[in-house]
Amino acid sequence: MNAQKGFTLIELMIVVAIIGILAAIAIPAYQNYIARGEASSALASITPLKTAVEDKLANGTTDDLADVTKLGTTANANGLGVITSTIDEATGGGSLIFTLSGSASPKTKGGVITLARDAASGTWTCTVNAKLTDYAPKGCSVAAAPPAP
Repeated sequence: MNAQKGFTLIELMIVVAIIGILAAIAIPAYQNYIARGEASSALASITPLKTAVEDKLANGTTDDLADVTKLGTTANANGLGVITSTIDEATGGGSLIFTLSGSASPKTKGGVITLARDAASGTWTCTVNAKLTDYAPKGCSVAAAPPAP
């Protein structure tokens, strides 16, 4: 009698089922990992601009604080979205804003990370909108929802 060689259909079906279960767990986890990475990358793109703003405020060269190219970057610095500045040249208050768009994943597209500078104290606060609630970088809080009309 010849010895059986190879795998039976049942054994192959079990292997396929196990691979399916692992994929069902791994793919969403990987997508969340990508989303957290994109949010962190967005924050990393605007964080160095705080130094440029503080330098300009300390030296009195506050012209064009709302122009991100004068702060040392471009509006579309890393391809994941758009950087804007609303820093007021007179008061020093305002925000550096990164809006995720472009090549951002569907989980983060439309997300907004804001570094807001308090004009009185000079402190910076990081907030994210509701789209990034689950992916907020460390040190960022979720911005309060606007009041209902």
